[in-house]
Amino acid sequence: MPNFDLILKGGHLIDPSQEINSRLDIGFFDGKVLQIKETLNPKDSKKVIDVSSYILTPGLIDLHTHVYWGGTSVGIDAEDFC
Repeated sequence: MPNFDLILKGGHLIDPSQEINSRLDIGFFDGKVLQIKETLNPKDSKKVIDVSSYILTPGLIDLHTHVYWGGTSVGIDAEDFC
C-alpha cells in the first residue's frame, strides 16, 4: 500500500520559515504534507507529478490592489503607496 497520495517530485522548494532553499520531493497524505526529502520513492505514492521546472513555496497571498484613485471607494493613490 502506498505511503503517499501524491508526491511532487524535484521542485525547487523555497520556505524561509524553515530555512529551505533547494530541490526536494514533497509527499502528501490525506491533503497534508507528510514528508519532505531529497528523494522520495515514486513507488510509494498513488500519484507522482514532476515539478522539476517549478518553484514551490507555501503561503502566497493574492497581492490584488485597486490603484485607480477616485474610481471606487477602495481605490488608492499609487503615488502615495507605491
